[in-house]
Amino acid sequence: MRATILFALCLAFLIPGARASQAALEPAARAQGGAGQAQAEAGVREAERLRAQALSQGDIDALRRLIGGDYYHVESNGRVRTKAEFLQALARDEYRIRNYGVEEMEIRLVGDGATAIVTGTYRTVPMDQPAVTLRGRYVRIWTRHAEGWRVALHQGTQIRPVGANTPEPRPQAMQ
Repeated sequence: MRATILFALCLAFLIPGARASQAALEPAARAQGGAGQAQAEAGVREAERLRAQALSQGDIDALRRLIGGDYYHVESNGRVRTKAEFLQALARDEYRIRNYGVEEMEIRLVGDGATAIVTGTYRTVPMDQPAVTLRGRYVRIWTRHAEGWRVALHQGTQIRPVGANTPEPRPQAMQ
């Protein structure tokens, strides 16, 4: 019993000193982590820029480098494609995009900073409808590899004008 009390007293005297030492180290660790986080976010932002540029230019080789092998692509209409299917669709010109750009972007690093969840809004102009600008929301998950950031998942949802998602009124029966 005395040994337990003596041990507790020793800990009571040692813990404040340990906390002070840890507190002295935290700003340096935070600064180092903050710099690493800023660098990772800049890398993801650049990968997003390159992806948008590649989509606008139909650059399949650039997209092949930016997309991970286990890629999962969910289109705004709900269709799902693998990396190979997505790139084949681009090669067949199924995505007739005149222009594509990201309007807003939020990057959240998760875990050890090797995974990023990116959300935002995009706009695109279809090739066959130059006067029409479509807007949507997206979620992309990027993972860091030795070669750089690779997108693992994309999910897009078209933003429709207010009232476009409501069912059309049924004609009233004549009375």
